[in-house]
Amino acid sequence: MAEKRSLTLAFSEEYFIKVQGEQKGPYTYPQLKALYEKGLVPEETEYWRDGMEQWEAVAELCGATRRERMRRLNQIRLLGIVTLTTLGLLLVYCEPVLRDGWREMNARDFTQEGAYWRARGFVRDEVRRTDGSVAFESYPAATVGLTGTEATVVLPGTLYGRSPAGVKTTWKVVVDYDTGGREWVLGGGKL
Repeated sequence: MAEKRSLTLAFSEEYFIKVQGEQKGPYTYPQLKALYEKGLVPEETEYWRDGMEQWEAVAELCGATRRERMRRLNQIRLLGIVTLTTLGLLLVYCEPVLRDGWREMNARDFTQEGAYWRARGFVRDEVRRTDGSVAFESYPAATVGLTGTEATVVLPGTLYGRSPAGVKTTWKVVVDYDTGGREWVLGGGKL
C-alpha cells in the first residue's frame, strides 16, 4: 500500500522545465509526458521538481518519445524485411542443390530413379574424399539398368578438382537394393 501512495505522489508533483533558458510550469507528470510525446518538449529540455538538487534531462524522466520508438520499430521492421528477403533469395539460389543433395542421401525407392539418385550420392561422397566436387548431368542423360535387385547406373558429369577447369567424366556405379533395410547400397563395396 505504501508503494501505491508514493507513486501517486510522484505523479501529482509539479514539474518545471527550462525552454530556451526560460523556466516554464508547473506541469503535472501526465501533462509533461504528453507534451514530450507530441514532440513539443525536446529530449534535451531540462526539468526540475521540488526535492531535486539539479536540473535533469526530460528524456530521463519520460523515456523515449513515441517518435523515437516508432523510428526504432521501423528500423527493426526494415532489418526484418532485409533479413527475410536475403534468406529467401539464398533459399531460391540454393534450393536446387539442397533438393538434389537430399535426394542423393535419402533415395530409398526401388525404382530406376531411386537407383540413379543413390548412385549419385555414392559418387559425390567418393569425390569429396579427394577434395573434389562434381556436377552431374540431369536424369535423362543417365542410363539406369535394373535387373532383379541390382542396378547399373551410368552417370555423366563434370569433375572439378584443384583447378577450376572441369573434366567431363562418366561414372559407372553398381548398386544393390537391400530389401530388408529398404535402401540402395553400393554393390561390390566400391565404385
